[in-house]
Amino acid sequence: MLKRHLLLASVLAGTFAVTACSQKTEEQADAGNVEAAAESAGDDIVANTEQATSEAEMAAKNAGTDIADGAKTAGAVAAGAVVNTGEAIADGTNKAVEGTADAVAKGADKVASGASDVAANAAAKPATDLQADPAVKEAVAEDQKY
Repeated sequence: MLKRHLLLASVLAGTFAVTACSQKTEEQADAGNVEAAAESAGDDIVANTEQATSEAEMAAKNAGTDIADGAKTAGAVAAGAVVNTGEAIADGTNKAVEGTADAVAKGADKVASGASDVAANAAAKPATDLQADPAVKEAVAEDQKY
C-alpha cells in the first residue's frame, strides 16, 4: 500500500515537474521575449519529462520488486500451510487408526473370554443321553422298513 502511494506521489510530482519553468524561461518571459521563453519552456518540459519518467520507472521497478517479494512470501506461507494441514490429517488419521485397533483388540479379548466361559460351562455339564419313548422307537423302526 505504501509503495502504491509513493508511486502515485512520484507520478504527481513528475507532472508538476514537467510543467515547472527554469530560471532561464522565467527571465525570457519577464524580458518579453516570447519566442525565446517558449523555446526555453519546451526545453524545460523535455528535460523535466525525462526526469519524471526516470523517477516513475524507478518507483514502478521498486514496487514490482516488492510485489514479487510479497508473492514469494505468500507462496512460502501457503506451502507451509499445506504441509501443516497434511501433518494434521496424518496425525488425526493415526489417532483414529490407533483407537480403532484398540477397540478391535478389546472386542477380541471379550470374545475370547466369552468362548472360554462357554467351553468351561460345556465341560462342567454331564453327558446327556436322550432316550426315546418305546412307542416312538417302534414307529420309527416300522417307517424305516420301507
